[in-house]
Amino acid sequence: MIETVSYPELTAIGFMVEASREDLPAAVSAAWERLFAADSGATSFAAVSLPEENGLQRELVGFLAAKATEIPPGMVRVDLDAGRYLRLIQDGPVSAIPDGFARLHAHAEANGLKVSGIALDFGHRPGLPNGRHELHLALTPQLLALG
Repeated sequence: MIETVSYPELTAIGFMVEASREDLPAAVSAAWERLFAADSGATSFAAVSLPEENGLQRELVGFLAAKATEIPPGMVRVDLDAGRYLRLIQDGPVSAIPDGFARLHAHAEANGLKVSGIALDFGHRPGLPNGRHELHLALTPQLLALG
């Protein structure tokens, strides 16, 4: 079931991956290995897909953190504004995650909702086993029309 949820400002820290669409899966997989090998103390991992830039896909492979968390060497911080997201809970293989995001995009389009280009995936664990993931698409803020 796809639902709309609201989140406060979120902070994620991790490794930024910038790659072509074809190279992104391998680059993201390598970044997960690097992240899980790092001594970050993190327990809540997240992938944050950001809008494409200069023809490259961008994804932060990291963990959720407090804004004041020290950034480990080689990592970056991404702060996301509070906002509304479409959310889908997906159980199963990691390879099905793109299909879950396709469902979210189709739902947004069918319902006239505009997405911002930011996507979140909570649920990654060391070794990248299959299991439960929360997939999110950020909605573009919409101004209310007063009549």
